[in-house]
Amino acid sequence: MRSSNFLSALVLLVSLACAPTTALSQPSSPPQGKPPVETPTERLSKARTVMVIYARGNTIPFDVIKSTLEGWVRFTVVEAPEKADLIVEVSTTGGAGEGRVTAPDGPYMQTGRAERSNSASKEASNSEITMTVYDAKNKRVLWTATETAKSAFKQTTRENNLVEAAERLASKFHDCLEPPLPRGQD
Repeated sequence: MRSSNFLSALVLLVSLACAPTTALSQPSSPPQGKPPVETPTERLSKARTVMVIYARGNTIPFDVIKSTLEGWVRFTVVEAPEKADLIVEVSTTGGAGEGRVTAPDGPYMQTGRAERSNSASKEASNSEITMTVYDAKNKRVLWTATETAKSAFKQTTRENNLVEAAERLASKFHDCLEPPLPRGQD
């Protein structure tokens, strides 16, 4: 009787000891009928074709980001969403920088006589550029970032600031997919 209890205990102990190794040796498979879900980083790293879309605002950031993606060997820029792996949407808000001239009529405070005065004002608000990257197949947002362009009164300075902000945004996206090497390893 004692040997049968010992033998039963030994069989139980051996089966318990072997159970974890057999469970670890078998690869886990997704439930039947459901494909494995890719993370945004995995989807971005597998993508090879991209379509760039202008959403709203100033077209300068759109042009800068599109030309940057065209020059990046990793991607081929396509013109049809069904051919794209990713859709990159570029939008700009604020920073219209439109000048206004006002001419209030009325008495001049010091003399009391009616005089016409002209004043000019110019809006110089910051522009925000947003770049959103979608999966072309399921429209899921994979990456998004916003950069603020410095405000300026002169149009050429304002345009240069938009170019710089769009370049920073494209650089962020590039670094997300291809992180730069740590210093000293390049």
